[in-house]
Formats: sequence, structure tokens, C-alpha cells
Amino acid sequence: MTDRRRSTSRRSGDERRDYQRIKATTEVSLLQSGSDSSREPLNGMLSDVSSNGIRILVDIPLVIGESLLVEVHNAGKHLFNSTAKVIWQEQEPSGKYTTGCELRVLLTQKQEKTLSAFLDRATESNNFVRS
Repeated sequence: MTDRRRSTSRRSGDERRDYQRIKATTEVSLLQSGSDSSREPLNGMLSDVSSNGIRILVDIPLVIGESLLVEVHNAGKHLFNSTAKVIWQEQEPSGKYTTGCELRVLLTQKQEKTLSAFLDRATESNNFVRS
């Protein structure tokens, strides 16, 4: 897939999305491919999730095309694990990196429903931002 800033697609923004995105702010842990087992996972924040992708905010740059093992959780409650491929990345003025990843295994309808229900409950208790 190409860098989104150089996309040849005439669709832009949300129009390029094949799946509905759920905006949520929660913790994510990443294990980079090729990482030795003694290395700690990289922690970041999930910005949004869809059946086929996630957008995360991390402190260090990742390699485009790199494979990741992703664990999404909130306050110790496990939401889902998946493998993902880094598709694009942009450095923010804060110095952090917004990173778009393609999930290598699509979330099932049941997983989406469970995640959506969890986010609805969490929004009510102010643990998440959802729009």
C-alpha cells in the first residue's frame, strides 16, 4: 500500500475507508517483529479501530511495512489481540507519531459487537472518548 500522502486514489479521508471506524482512546501494547524476547513491548494509545485497521499514537517511529503484534486493553480489561502491518506514519508537532496499521486478521462481527458494546459502556463511565 502507498503512503497516504502520495495516494493515487481519488477518494480521500473517510471515503477511502471500507469499514466503519470506532474512535476510542485506550492503551495499546505493540511487540515489533524481529524483537528479541528480552525487549519490552512498546506502549501507545489507540485512536480508532475498524474491522481492518487501527490508528495509534506512539513515541518512536516505526518502519513502514513492519509487522506488529497488537494488544488493545483498558484498565486491565483485554479487548482484542491481532497482528498488524504498519502502512503509514506522520510525526505530530508534539514529537509523537500517528501510525496507521492494517490488521492482518479482520475483526469478526462478534468482536466488533463486543468492542462496540464495551466502548458504549465505557463512554457512559467516562473511560473512553467515542465519536
